[in-house]
Amino acid sequence: MNRTFIKGFLAGNALLIAGLAATAIGLKTKVINPIKKKEEQIEMGRKRAARKRIAP
Repeated sequence: MNRTFIKGFLAGNALLIAGLAATAIGLKTKVINPIKKKEEQIEMGRKRAARKRIAP
């Protein structure tokens, strides 16, 4: 009985860790990456505007 408990405990922990990792990757893909991409677009717009102000 002790072995089955240990196997189940380890399997449960492995599945929990895998689920947390999948959630973290999904969160990064759906939330964090689009925010970074939008910030990059804003920065590129600022650079373009600065070049237009300096150019004659």
